[in-house]
Order: sequence, then structure tokens, then C-alpha cells
Amino acid sequence: MVYKSMLSSSYNTRELGGFKTADGSITENNVYWRSDVPSSPQADDIRKLISAHITTIIDMRTEAERVKIPNKLSELSEFEYHHFPIIEGSSVPESFEAVPVSYMNIATAENMPKVMKVLAEAEQGVLFHCTAGKDRTGVVSAIILMTCGTDRESIVRDYVISREYNRKRLEAFLSAHPEVDRNIVLANEKSMNVFIDLFTKRFGTVENYFERIGLSIGHIERIRSKLIK
Repeated sequence: MVYKSMLSSSYNTRELGGFKTADGSITENNVYWRSDVPSSPQADDIRKLISAHITTIIDMRTEAERVKIPNKLSELSEFEYHHFPIIEGSSVPESFEAVPVSYMNIATAENMPKVMKVLAEAEQGVLFHCTAGKDRTGVVSAIILMTCGTDRESIVRDYVISREYNRKRLEAFLSAHPEVDRNIVLANEKSMNVFIDLFTKRFGTVENYFERIGLSIGHIERIRSKLIK
């Protein structure tokens, strides 16, 4: 199977449409796109985003990451660009066992309420991204899908598929860093499953999570209403 990014300027852009929810609905297309950094979008990518009404951009990379590889969409007036740096997830965890713990740190990061607030309140569709579209982006995607009552298997599958989209990039990284355990940097089923377990143990429900990070049930309802018609 060929895994092709929705944008030519990225490796790992896909959307959160087409997932079955708890009430039997299917999540809508062109609401939330998850991505690695779209480094140099050409005219075709820009047209594709605008035609899909994806006009809000959330960049979760650190300032150092952003300087190293700028997101050119931030320079275009057609897009509303937000930079909410999340340090957690910007470096390789020390061990495979530390991966889901780092995901909990991402979920409770200082800027995560800002990310979720924009996701809920954006007038049109949102593209949210980090560097590789796997860790910080993967955590946000999992929380969005949990909010809609998507089953665990589908959430884990959506996370794991980053391994295929990022294959060339990650194999190059591992070749350059043979000391790194490949299970840490390749999206692994266990990492997401343990994160979901930790999330559930700590918060119980998505409603409790939103309340704990200072947001309201209204924000959850807005995310749901965008994705579930």
C-alpha cells in the first residue's frame, strides 16, 4: 500500500475524517488535518488547503524547531497562524518505556489549553502540526478522537500509521543515530495504548481532562459538533 501525504510539501499530512464514533456517526472530512511541518508549500498545496477551508494553522514546535524549519504558511494572509510551543515531545525520550509518559506530559503541557481552545473555536478547518506529526500531533489527534468516542483500536491505528508516512525520514534518522532504540522513534502500538491507559487512569473521562486544563464542556461540544454532524 502506498501512503501519500495530503500535501506535497510534507510527509505525514492526513485528516481526522472517516472515523466511526460512539453514536455510529462518521467524523467529517476537512475539519481537522494533522501533519508534520509543511516546510515549503507550493501553490497547489495552498489551493488545496483553501479549497478544503483549512485556514487555521497550529504550530506546536519549539522556537528552535521553528527557526530551523520555518512554516511558510505563517507568512500568508489567507491563514490564521498560531504558535503554541510544546517542549515535551521535541526530543527523543530516554527509553521506550518513557514514551507514553512523555505523551502524558504533552497532554498536560502549559500550552495545550491554547491548542484545544483554537481547535474548538476556529471558524473553519484547522491544520495542527509538530515536526514529524507523530508525538505532539499524535497526542492531540488521540484526544480529539477520544472526545468523539472513537474506539481505541482506531485511535491506535491512526497513531501507528505515522510509521508508514514517515518511513524515509525515520530510517534516515536511525541511520544517522544507530544508538537510538528504533522502538522509541517508530510509532508503536504499545506507546499509544499505554498513553490511553495513563490518560484514563488520571482523568477518567475527556470531560474531566478538559476541566483539569481549564477549559469547559462547551469546548468539547464544539469539537464534537464540528466533527460529528
